[in-house]
Amino acid sequence: MSFIRFIAFSDVHTPRYFPLIVASINSLLSFRPDIILLAGDIVEQGDIEGYENIRFFLRKKYGDETPIISIYGNEEHVDKQDLFRTRYKDVIWLDDSFWQSMINGSRVCVYGSRGSLEKLTTWQQKNMPYLKEIYEKRIYIARENLMKLRSSCDLLIFLLHYTPTFITARGEPENILKYMGHRGYEKVITETRPDLVIHGHSHGSKELYTKLGFSHIINVAVPASQSVFAGILRKEENSASLELLSPPTLRKLYK
Repeated sequence: MSFIRFIAFSDVHTPRYFPLIVASINSLLSFRPDIILLAGDIVEQGDIEGYENIRFFLRKKYGDETPIISIYGNEEHVDKQDLFRTRYKDVIWLDDSFWQSMINGSRVCVYGSRGSLEKLTTWQQKNMPYLKEIYEKRIYIARENLMKLRSSCDLLIFLLHYTPTFITARGEPENILKYMGHRGYEKVITETRPDLVIHGHSHGSKELYTKLGFSHIINVAVPASQSVFAGILRKEENSASLELLSPPTLRKLYK
């Protein structure tokens, strides 16, 4: 059996939800993750210095050896991505790229991407209309990479910021869903079968968990969950189960 213990969260918008992160992680007591996954919008308005609050807390709590894997959200501005990567070299930054390592005797792979939107925001349409093509291409790139990783990884995690399905954004106003994610990833997920899909961005979601085919999907946006996600992903043969220890409202085993 393959397994990995993880903590995941997003949309901290430091310092806004930072105290909630501290309280939530401290409440986990003896739980120690093998990996920490940050799904974007950790800071507010590209605040590079603000990221240090999260990094320092996690390092003090779990040491320097626990991998911290982070992707960029819309608040980690594109023009500052290299600055984040340079400043926080002990963080593994994924941007349409992957990381893999042996953990608990199994090959664990994480593919990370900012994700895509079905419709550009008014500001994007005016200032960055080329994003439409990038968003569509990003779906294709994710599929190709996940398909290759699936054949060589015991546990495969897909980490992105924008929502890859509107199911885990239910509770948001219908008229803004196309600005929050892209349903094109639903087909990618069912075809490539990542064991766990983690995303954020949807602050108002009332349905934080779903399953598409063989893949577990969780929305880890802190404003929606009021907690970090902590759990154990297990896989035996071709079936993965997800045991969530936090948030308390989702503390159950998903098979």
